Parts: sequence; structure tokens; C-alpha cells
Amino acid sequence: MATWRILIADDDPLSLQVMRDSLANMPVTILEARDGEEAIRLAKSEDPDLILLDVMMPRLDGFQVAALLKKDPATVEIPVIFVSALGGPKDKVRGLNLGAEDYLAKPMHPEELQARVQMVLRRIQPSRRDVPMASGQLAAMNLPSLIQIFEGERRTARLLLTRGDERGEIVFEEGKITRASQGNRKGNAALYQLLTWPEGAFHMAPADASSQAGGTVDAPIQALLLEGKRRLDETPGLRASLGDPSTRMDISAPLRAAIQGEARPEAAAVVALLDGTCNLDQILAQSPVDDWATLKILDSLRRSRALGPANVGPERRGGPRLYVEVSIEYQTLGSFQRSAAFNLTAQGVFIRTAVPFELGEQVVLRFLLPGQESPVTAMGQVVWRNADRSKTEGMGMGIRFVEVAAADREAIQHHLAQAIAIQVSGVEEGP
Repeated sequence: MATWRILIADDDPLSLQVMRDSLANMPVTILEARDGEEAIRLAKSEDPDLILLDVMMPRLDGFQVAALLKKDPATVEIPVIFVSALGGPKDKVRGLNLGAEDYLAKPMHPEELQARVQMVLRRIQPSRRDVPMASGQLAAMNLPSLIQIFEGERRTARLLLTRGDERGEIVFEEGKITRASQGNRKGNAALYQLLTWPEGAFHMAPADASSQAGGTVDAPIQALLLEGKRRLDETPGLRASLGDPSTRMDISAPLRAAIQGEARPEAAAVVALLDGTCNLDQILAQSPVDDWATLKILDSLRRSRALGPANVGPERRGGPRLYVEVSIEYQTLGSFQRSAAFNLTAQGVFIRTAVPFELGEQVVLRFLLPGQESPVTAMGQVVWRNADRSKTEGMGMGIRFVEVAAADREAIQHHLAQAIAIQVSGVEEGP
């Protein structure tokens, strides 16, 4: 991979450091000049590929340096980008009239500086250096930067990536990403996963027009990169929400099978891994979707109480709990009430009410689940109550099913599985 030589001419140490840091992940060698005369001397002796030029410098200011460089046949072809605190329209016009390729006002955003530098290096005199892209390390040139260069140069090629035993591939046609694969991940999921690689190797290979490897990617590159960045930022928090990563994760076999039957294929494949034999890292490694999407599915299952450690059965976890926005009627011998919504589990319900019944009281329950023609009718018993507004659990009562028809219990379990499947299938795929 070629290394670009960039001369930074600036007398401010902080500005020098900011520009060095901004270009740190590019394959560049940095030369430094602290005044205008040193900038002229290094430009002639080192023949850099690009000069980043401040205006306000000792001995010779940046405008004088640019004028001298453009008059000298030895340096006239070296592109110049002004980077200056003088950012007024007249200053910019003066700099551009002296032959500069660009003019950036301080303070500049590091990513903007990098993008402007890449653009100039790609556009101006490509014969000065081989265009970098044959092969290299992601630690030196990260994947978002590579993708943007491929896009800017409208490349048609395959970008092959390796990290240890892992392999990935991104296919470009005229600078657009059309396909991607990484392990058993395809399309957008593969690309999002590859964007999480901070290190690894890359190699550019010719495009294979007949190959249909990987899955289709059809979103704009900038939208994909922004979504990938968002997912990368959210991933640590999602991992932390799931607790000890060495714990094997489990969903009871009947519920797991029911959710798989209702969920979309990708979500169903993740749920299939939750049989008590895999810990978090193993699940992530085998998932057909990227880490963020997998963690979102697991977090949704955890919050619904369907998912738990393999050594804690569903009877101890209490099973999945779902908030149901349908009316429920509940009555005892001396009282009849109605609630507009409740929490539903396979074992019973939780109803929020300011006046809960007494512990042990028998309750008749009746509610119509969405999609069902006949209401569920069950006999229950109050097993938990809270009428204290100061307590965080919420005012209301927990009612355990004592007697419920087999068909009604099956309808409840089906509704729980269907609702959970919709939740885990609804994880956004991004643009």
C-alpha cells in the first residue's frame, strides 16, 4: 500500500497536533514546517504529495509561500490546501486564486480535514503515487475510510477482509456497495458486522460479474455508515444489559419452538441458539445478524422475561410477561371492576389498581385477546398486592390462574409467543 507524504506548514503546535491526529488512520508520512521559509525548503527537498498551509506564519506567510511554490517549476504541481484561522470570503478567494485546491477555516473538524485531504489526493495527479487500495491493515486505514475512497473513485472491485479465521467481502459496482458477506451473515447484516472490525487485513480483488455471493445491499453508502456508527455506539450498553457474558442463555423448549414458528427467519435463527448450551459470545459468533441486532433481540427477550440463565428455569423466572392493551374484567362476590390494560403471563395477570383485593381472595377473570373470537375466562387467586403509592413496584395486584380451560391456556401461550416473535422480528435492519 502506498504511503502519501504530506507537509504541514503551521507555527502553532496545537494546530500541528490536531492535523497529525486527524490524518493518523491514513497511510501518510507527515513532514512539518514551523515557518514559511522552512515550508519552501521542505517542499523543494522532499517533494511532498500535498501541503497543508497555514496563512499567519513567521518569515513568509502562507499566501507568500503559495505564490512562490506556484512560480517554481519544481513545486508548481504540488497541491496545496490552506488551513487557516483567516476564514473570511476574501481570504478564501485569495487562497484559491493562488492555485490552492481547497481552503479550510480553523477550527476544522478532523473528519472534514481527512475527507478533503483524501479527495485532493485522489483527484490531483494520481501518477505521483500509486492509488492506495491494493492491500493493507485496517488499523492504518479503517473500513469507513476505505469505503468512502472506493465510492469517490467509483471503483468496481471486491474488497476482501480477514481477521484471524474470520472472512468478509464487500462488492462495489461503480463506487456503490451491491453485496456483502461475513461468515453466515449476508447483505446489510454482514456490512454492519464488518464495520465493527477495528483491525484486520484488507485486499482488493477484481470484480466477478458472475458471482452472486453474499446478500444484496441497496442503501446509500452514507446512510449505511451512519447506521453502522450508531449501532457500534449502542453495542456496549446492550452487552452490559445482558449481564455476565459467560452465562449460558435459555428459553424453555415449548416457548422457544413457539417463538421460532412465529418469528422472521433471522430472529428465529437467533432464538434457536437459546437452548442453554451457548453463552453470549457463542451466540454472537453463530448469529446470522450483526452483533447489534442480535443483542437487541436478546435484550427484548430478557425484558419480556422469556430469556434467562440456563441454570434458572422458567418456573423461577416467572415466564414471559407481556403488557396487553385490552380490557379485562375481574370480579369477586362483592366487587366488579374493569381495567383497560394488564400484564399477562402464562401463570396469571398483574392488574394496576389503586384498590387491590386482599391476598388469597378468589377472582373471576375475563378478557378477549387480540385476534381471538371468544374471551378467555379463568378463576384466579390474589397472590400479591400493593396499595402503597410510595413503593416502586406499582399499585395493583398479582393474580395467579387457579383454573383455566386448556384451550384458553393454549390461546394465552400462543399470544405470548406471537407477541414476543413480533418484538424480536421488529429489530430494525437499518436503511
